Order: sequence, then structure tokens, then C-alpha cells
Amino acid sequence: MNLVIIRWRIASSGGVESFIFDIADALDQRGVEVTLISEQCDQSATFKGRFIKLPISRGTRSQKYRRFQASVGEAIARNRFGLVQSHERLLTADLYRAGDGVHAAWFDRLKKSRPWWRGVGMNVNTMHNLYRDIELKMARESDMIFVANSTLVARELHDWLDLPAARIRLIENGVDLNYFTPAAPQQRVDARAALGIDSTGPVACYVGSGFERKGAFQLVRALADPSLQDVTAVIAGRDKAERMLIGLAKRLGLSNRLVVTGPLSDVRSVLHAADIFVLPTLYDPMPNAALEALASGLPVVTTADAGIADAIDDTGAGKVTTRDPEALADAMAAVFGDLAIARQAALDLRPRFALSETVAKWLELYGELS
Repeated sequence: MNLVIIRWRIASSGGVESFIFDIADALDQRGVEVTLISEQCDQSATFKGRFIKLPISRGTRSQKYRRFQASVGEAIARNRFGLVQSHERLLTADLYRAGDGVHAAWFDRLKKSRPWWRGVGMNVNTMHNLYRDIELKMARESDMIFVANSTLVARELHDWLDLPAARIRLIENGVDLNYFTPAAPQQRVDARAALGIDSTGPVACYVGSGFERKGAFQLVRALADPSLQDVTAVIAGRDKAERMLIGLAKRLGLSNRLVVTGPLSDVRSVLHAADIFVLPTLYDPMPNAALEALASGLPVVTTADAGIADAIDDTGAGKVTTRDPEALADAMAAVFGDLAIARQAALDLRPRFALSETVAKWLELYGELS
């Protein structure tokens, strides 16, 4: 098998980046070389395979993306690839991993969450329209296979793009269960001390960039609810709105119960310090941060717009709620109230998202299509 993976730009961290490198490592161990096509890859020096660097596109964002698509087509035409896997919306692929979900579904959520006057501007946003148009063409003008990373995305591929079941595969994300493990008692004590938390009381954590989309502000507002007066929250991630978040906590009188760490190279210290994980997201097809929390034995409180929500709802490994701070506070209080039960449910759910299982399913799909 000769596999090529396409991604516009690959940062130093992130769910998509983790997936690409995990798959490349797994195939390398089996003697299969993977080619990566990208304009930019921060980890190209450590990538186990061939890297084709495309020229950096110029112009507006939509012009850059169109040029990237054209460059990909030219690169594919020059090489003989057995199987073309894209993590971007384009037509020149055999299979597309919809790791970012369905753009039309995301656009609909985003528009409803904003004032009407901002929604009007979104309707003429060239990048939104480009993504939606390409998705429709991929669904209607090609026979490529779409890979959903959650049941949420699988439903939306059918509902928004009218894709038949025969063209959808469900392969959920996975995490390394040897790397993300439940904290031992002393690890918890040490992790809290390292974060400056001297309380032995309940601790909630959030991990992720994109504070607006993923609900960091909603978590801070929920923390002000009387039902959570003894709870400390830890928020980790890179975001330009960090100062605004800290300012909100100060205005609400929560500075002594909020720890904002900024970006971390290793989030296990945060997960080890916490009792529950909270992600009040507007849209997250399958949040790796939530899977890492589950693997660490933490119940998850999230919204129905997260790909993990079905599993949480079915097993009781946390709560599914809304972004409303009051409802979020109620859900968090309920999980803290039955913490032992929710934690055991999280531990029981843990094996479902083993990285080894995810890799095995991808290898099976490659065998089917090659």
C-alpha cells in the first residue's frame, strides 16, 4: 500500500496532528511508507515518512485555499499514490476524514450563537461559502469515502450532505492508554501543589484553545453559581482571550478559585489534579482532550454538540448539558454529587477509546480500499 495524507498546515500540536503522526508511526512499524503533503509542517523533521512541501499560497484566505487545492492536484498527478487520504475539503482524494465535522452544521451553530447582525456578515463570508460548496461537491460529484470520527459527525454527514450509509465509515478517535492514566493519590496531591491549589476540595478542569467556541467563559460563569462555591477550576490552553477570561473571573470574585495555566506541553498534570473535566463546547466533532480526560479516569461534562456526548449519555460517565451557565453548574454539581459512580463509569468507558483500536480500524479500512 502506498498512502498519501493531505493537510493544508500541520501545527506542533492538535487532534488532527496527533492522528496523522500516530497513523504514520503505526504504518512505519509495518514497513509501509506514508507520504505527507502540506504547505507547512512544524513536525516535519520527526515525521516517519516522505514529506512533500508545497509552496506557500498568497492572497486572501479563500485564494490561498484554492491555490493549495490546485497544488495538491498537481502533486498527485506527478506521483503514483495507491491511496489518497485528505484531511482537507477537496475533490482529488479517495477518502476524506471529516475530523473537523460538517462545515454547514458548524456554520449553522455559529450563526445561531451570534447576534443577527453578525449572522448577516457570515452569509457573505467567502471562506464559509467555499467550505460548504466543496463539501457538497465532494458528496455529489465524487464517490470518495467519508470517515466520521464520532456518531455525531456520521449523523450530520447524512443529514447535511445527504450521504448514503455506504459512503460513511465510523472510526472514533483514540488515545494512548499507557500515557493517559488515572492519577495515584500522591500524584493528585503533587499535581495540585504544582498548580498552586492548596485545597483538598473538588476541582474541575478544562483543556483546549478556542476559549469562545469550547466554552471557557461559560465555565467561569458557572463557577459563580452557589452550588459550586467550593469548586476550583483549572483552565489550560493557548488563546488570545486569556486576559478577558481572567478579567471576567476577577469581576465575579473568582480569582482565588480559578487557575489559568496558558498552553502546556503535557496536560497530564492538569488532569491528575482534577476530579472532573468540563467542555461546554459550541461544536467539537470528537474532542481529544475529553478522551484524554476519560483515559485519566475523569467524568466529562459537555454539550450535545460534542462527539463524545453520546458515549457520556449512554454510560453515565459524566453529564450532557447546555452552554447556559446555570444548566452547566447544575450538571457539574450533579457529577460532583455522584463522583464515585461517574468516575467508575469513566473507567469502564476508557477501553473504547484505546489508540490501538483506532489504528486497527484504520488499517482495516486501508486494506478494504487498497
